[in-house]
Amino acid sequence: MAHYKLILAYEGTQYSGFQRQLEKPSVQGVFEDALRALGWQGRSILTAGRTDTGVHASAQVISFELDWKHGDYKLLKALNAHLPADIQVQRLEQTGAQFHPRYDALARSYIYRLYWQPARDPLRDRFAWRLEAAPDIALMNEAACYLVGEHDFIAFGRPLSEFGTSIRRIEQAKWELSGADSMEFTITGNAFLYHMVRRIVYVLVSVGFREFPVEIIPTGLQTGSTGIVSLAPARGLTLIDVRYAEDTEN
Repeated sequence: MAHYKLILAYEGTQYSGFQRQLEKPSVQGVFEDALRALGWQGRSILTAGRTDTGVHASAQVISFELDWKHGDYKLLKALNAHLPADIQVQRLEQTGAQFHPRYDALARSYIYRLYWQPARDPLRDRFAWRLEAAPDIALMNEAACYLVGEHDFIAFGRPLSEFGTSIRRIEQAKWELSGADSMEFTITGNAFLYHMVRRIVYVLVSVGFREFPVEIIPTGLQTGSTGIVSLAPARGLTLIDVRYAEDTEN
């Protein structure tokens, strides 16, 4: 029985998040069905994290055990043959049985994309939030600087479990122009609360439109509330990297 680690990419539009659900389609459910078609008899795969409904990933990390006699490349091809076009394995390797994609992860990185124009662009709209005009990127980055470091982020999300901590450590949080009418927000942290990235993006975009002052970020971190409950649309968010100790060593 071999222990596998693989990188999974998926377009989250048609799925009710990554985590398996009873009556709604999920990325985990579809992937586990593909594994079962290859003889897998496990109860549940392990994953680096759960993405929300409609959120995408280019580098989700999962692991599982499987008795497979035909080599890693053929396993990758066999899995992709049983998966739909919007979920595909990118890389696959055997790893030690002690590897856990969630607990061994040092950091996760997300990117959020937005663009501005009068009408929706069907070629971009599944992967970006359309705005009517351009927000002020300088104000957004000024506010985003306050996110870096270790803070209590309860104002921007909630723990996945009732007794979980809301303290997280952010390594980077930065907006960059990605075209004449688009920009991207990259954020890296040791972990994220439920809805944390999407609420941060919504608040920062609101700052960019001068609906709230830059100081709303440090105020939220200090008081535990911003008074804002809205979220940026899920379609603009993509999990792009999960970092492990061996990645740092290479």
